Amino acid sequence: MSSSNPAAYQTDAPRGLGLWAAVIVSYVVSPLAFPPLVYGLVLTHVGASWADVAWGAGIGLVFLSVVPLAYVGGMRLQGRIKSLEIRNRSKRTEPFLVALGASGAALATVLGIDIAGRRLLAALVACHVLNTTLLFLITTRWKISVHCASVAGAVSTLVFVQGHVPGRMLVAAGPAVLIGGVGLTGLVLWARVRSGAHTVGQAVAGTGMGLVAPYLELLALSGAIGA
Repeated sequence: MSSSNPAAYQTDAPRGLGLWAAVIVSYVVSPLAFPPLVYGLVLTHVGASWADVAWGAGIGLVFLSVVPLAYVGGMRLQGRIKSLEIRNRSKRTEPFLVALGASGAALATVLGIDIAGRRLLAALVACHVLNTTLLFLITTRWKISVHCASVAGAVSTLVFVQGHVPGRMLVAAGPAVLIGGVGLTGLVLWARVRSGAHTVGQAVAGTGMGLVAPYLELLALSGAIGA
């Protein structure tokens, strides 16, 4: 698989420590890291048992993290892409279709199990399916930042749950969720532009979509999830 060595990238971004830092941030704060983390936090917030939290986080990990990563890793090993970030927009169609299929399987799995917060978890996965579809459709025409959309979407989801879903953990966290989320979102936006992966417009568009779409979708589904 590809390394995080900036020298491996074909980019016009200025070399130096900033490029190293931007590439590292891009790999560490990966879109694939958020589903299990967010699902686990949300289920903990609503008081689910540790077993139920593990179920929710595990579904996010297997279907929404491991499956897409395995497919992209296979593309990299075959030499079809130059890095796991898939900077060439035309190469993103297959991974998006795999991610959509895995997301559908995740939703079916959630609907088939009985855990605390199941309706809320199903709504989160449904939003993931919808937003992955939106990103895919946009990507067929324009290179929007998936990294920025993902981190901003995670923040938007947690802010919605904090403000609309009865529970304790995220409420106890208070403004730390918002402050930490804004900081992380800004860091990823900077990293995607600094590394040459996206223009400012592409990064800002991804961030804007991530902040707005999940919140509005969950608001629309609030009656079904008891929020």
